Parts: sequence; structure tokens; C-alpha cells
Amino acid sequence: MDQDLLKLAYGICEEFCDTVILDSENGSILLYIPKKYYGPVSTRLGRLNFVEIFKQKRRKYIVTCLQVLVDLDEEIEWIEDDDEDDDNGFL
Repeated sequence: MDQDLLKLAYGICEEFCDTVILDSENGSILLYIPKKYYGPVSTRLGRLNFVEIFKQKRRKYIVTCLQVLVDLDEEIEWIEDDDEDDDNGFL
């Protein structure tokens, strides 16, 4: 994960948010931000390739979680569970 990008995002958010929690391992940031600053901050983070994955309105504040959009050049493989061994009929 690009630590400089996360530091920049954290610096932007800490000016406008009451609470900022940064998860550098997963490249995500959790914000508790006043509604009037949500638009400009989320637009700025969007320019840094952050994608909003959660948003909830709380009176005059918004709680949101954004994560860095990573380039998925690698092949993704889906693994299906084999449920044929389940003899009792329950899921």
C-alpha cells in the first residue's frame, strides 16, 4: 500500500473531520465528518482513487468508510464450496 497516498489522505481529512481512523494495511479510512464538509472531502479523496464503501448519515454528521481503489491486473479466481457432503439437507 502506498503510504504517501495514505498520509496525504489523512492530512486532508484531519483538517475537516472530528474523527479519522486510518487502516494502512487495507488502505481504508473511516471518517466522522460534518455534512457541510463531506462533499469537498469526498471529491478530493475520489481524485486520489478512494472509493466510498460505506456511508451513514447521523444528524449533522456523516460516517463514511473509503478505500483505495487498487489496480486489479492480477487474475481473480473464484472458489466454490462443495456442499455435496452435506447429507442432512440443511444449508
